[in-house]
Amino acid sequence: MGLPFDPQLSTLFRALGDDTRLLILEQLRARDDQTLFELHGRVFDEHGFCLTRQAFSRHLNTLEEAGLIRTAWRGRTKVHSLTAAASFKETLTPFLTGFITGDRP
Repeated sequence: MGLPFDPQLSTLFRALGDDTRLLILEQLRARDDQTLFELHGRVFDEHGFCLTRQAFSRHLNTLEEAGLIRTAWRGRTKVHSLTAAASFKETLTPFLTGFITGDRP
């Protein structure tokens, strides 16, 4: 039983393959709806990651392109939040199931 090719899976793993992006996701899991300034400050304060805001913004864009976060404007403020866990689960479950059960094609 082979897996159908899903380009979204590569995008998802590429987005998850970076320490900064994992820390951003963890910050959003702890508290949704944060601005770039809030996220940048927390990642810097708690983990000592020193990035420019432009570099941090690129990480947010990568997470958004992978469908892991969404952004919304609230007045003049752009806030970031996690997307519904269902889409994350739908993308990963078919891939991981074969590894967990040990099924081979």
